[in-house]
Amino acid sequence: MEVLNAELQLQSGEADVTKGLLALNIAQDYFESLAAARPKILGSSTGTVTTTASTETTAFTAGLLRVDRVHLLGASTSRPEYELRPLRRTGGHAVSLYWPTNIVLTSSTGKPKAYWTNGTNFYWNPLPDATHTLRWYGFSAAANITAAGTFAYPDIVALPLAIYAVKLMKLGIDDAIDDAASIVTEVFDSTLDTLTAFVRDGAVGFEYTQIHDS
Repeated sequence: MEVLNAELQLQSGEADVTKGLLALNIAQDYFESLAAARPKILGSSTGTVTTTASTETTAFTAGLLRVDRVHLLGASTSRPEYELRPLRRTGGHAVSLYWPTNIVLTSSTGKPKAYWTNGTNFYWNPLPDATHTLRWYGFSAAANITAAGTFAYPDIVALPLAIYAVKLMKLGIDDAIDDAASIVTEVFDSTLDTLTAFVRDGAVGFEYTQIHDS
């Protein structure tokens, strides 16, 4: 940041450290919001959530910005047993069918086989019959940048963050807020394109999940 703006005083104990870190973390938050919107990018985060018997929801993990996959973990092995199916319809964990089919579906419990989420809770189908641990894979926000901390992203992300932070600090009282938004395209697009294409290990094949018997 001092290379980009020689007037900044960002060494330990100097005048601009607090404001510089604030601007840098705003830049990081904005970068993460953009990165989370793209598939197959920075998705190496994992974590676990635990169900409660006869409770249809589990609270979403704090800072989780994108879910790429969810697996049920074995009770004795703590390793994946199978993949949960994502439900695309809002509230799709509660299957709505006509009688008498709905009698079985609404009363059944067991290990979760599918999930729907709104970013606040995971909703499970079927209704959990006990405590089960599930592992999510995806993209979660990094900790705030500190003066002596470790940078959470690849080196190629450092320059766009620095550019955005420096420009934020230079915006004056009379500058339009649109100026800040226009910076995003200027500094982040090429970096996000690079990270999006990070895995090039062949094309994704077809997945056959349904069997039709006529």
